[in-house]
Amino acid sequence: MTAAELRVRLVFDTGDDDAEYGEEQLQYLMDELRGLDLSSIERVPQAPPPPGTRGTGALEMGALLIGLGGSGALLPVLAGLVHDWLGRGRSGTVRLKLGDDEIELTAASDAVQRRALDEFLRRHGE
Repeated sequence: MTAAELRVRLVFDTGDDDAEYGEEQLQYLMDELRGLDLSSIERVPQAPPPPGTRGTGALEMGALLIGLGGSGALLPVLAGLVHDWLGRGRSGTVRLKLGDDEIELTAASDAVQRRALDEFLRRHGE
């Protein structure tokens, strides 16, 4: 990884508590991501909830740390792939975080979400 490389944290949430299904879906997403010219894809496991706390009922799978290279030109491609993938699966959410900026994408394909994604990309020079 170069010092100037942009890294995006991607967290997939299945919307339910079926760990096997969630892992299977995350693997499908990772397979599609491998088709992009990304500099790296690293799996970052989620920390367990603090003792004595209750879960939300939804399973948040391990996060991915994705290297986009120095220019960030792949950010719109990455966001588009994730948005399309969610639409095909019709469930779950994916949070994309770049620095302190974060956007949550869902399977919904409404105009409001598209505008939010466009604004996120605009903030990052795309």
